[in-house]
Formats: sequence, C-alpha cells, structure tokens
Amino acid sequence: MKQKICHYILFKLLGWRLIGEPPADDKFLFVGVPHTSNWDFVYGWLAIQALDLNVKIFAKDVFFIFPLNYLCRFLGVLPVNRRKSTNFVDSVAEKFDETDGLRLLITPEGTRSFQPTLKSGYYYLAQKADIPIVVAGPNFKDKTFTILPPRGPLATFEEDQAQVIEFCKTQHGRYPEKTFH
Repeated sequence: MKQKICHYILFKLLGWRLIGEPPADDKFLFVGVPHTSNWDFVYGWLAIQALDLNVKIFAKDVFFIFPLNYLCRFLGVLPVNRRKSTNFVDSVAEKFDETDGLRLLITPEGTRSFQPTLKSGYYYLAQKADIPIVVAGPNFKDKTFTILPPRGPLATFEEDQAQVIEFCKTQHGRYPEKTFH
C-alpha cells in the first residue's frame, strides 16, 4: 500500500520520471548525488518507496534526538557519527557479510553545501564488502531520477570520485550552486 501511495504522489501527482532501472541485486550501495537540500531526502525517500527498493539510508546522528529518532527509524534511516572514528566501513561491511539482502544509500558529499571532494567511505565500503555501487540522483530541473547500472568500485578512489562527480554535473540539485558544475 505504501509503495502505491508513494508511486502515485511522486510519479503522477508531482510529475517525476525515472531514467534507468532499479538494480535487481540483493546487496548494493546507492551513491546519491547531488545532495543540496533536505528536499533531496524527501524526494529520494518517495522514490525508494515508490520503486519498492527496501533501502536503508545513512544520515548524521544529530537527527536522532527525541522525537525525530522515532521518525528516522520509521523512515529506514540509520545514524552515522562523523565526529569520531568508529570503524564505520568495517562494521557496515561486516553487516553485508552477515545479511542475505542489504541495500544502503549514502550521500558522499557529506553535507548539503558545496564541498570540492567527496567523502571516501562509500568507495571503501563497496570495496571491502565486495558489493556494487549504484550511482543515482534527482534532477530538479526536469523532474527526473536517474539510476545508473550497478558497477564495482574503480581502481582508485580518485577515479571513482571523478566518475561520480561527472554524473553529478549532469544533474541539477534543488540548489545547483551547492554542488559540482
């Protein structure tokens, strides 16, 4: 029921379209770019639900205060503490090993304001867990969500980052001035 409601809201009522196909893999890592506004979460969550993808989303742990913590859990959001080293990559890679099906979304820009580089955690997580990366993102200019085919991490983080940034340049975030041009 939730899937049908979200599909109707996003694709019929709001007029968004999908470019590409959702991955069929049971395990993958969505890399969501561009991330320029909290609206990215709203539209992204609607898309995940409308496509019935069962994706968990990582967000800063500062959102996990009462009463937002209950809403975050309901929405499938998992907390990440970025203020200290927590062996994030190792612990999440271990979860992938222990679980038959796990799909996660990370926004490697790390914030909603412009950053000249991406955070590298997505790359090392995909590498360590041996899972495909699926680059995807909203284009607010033409109301499309683009999903690229799954792929493995490239040879180096710098190469991988360059490819993700090139994709990001083809999308228009809610606030395009806050991302790569």
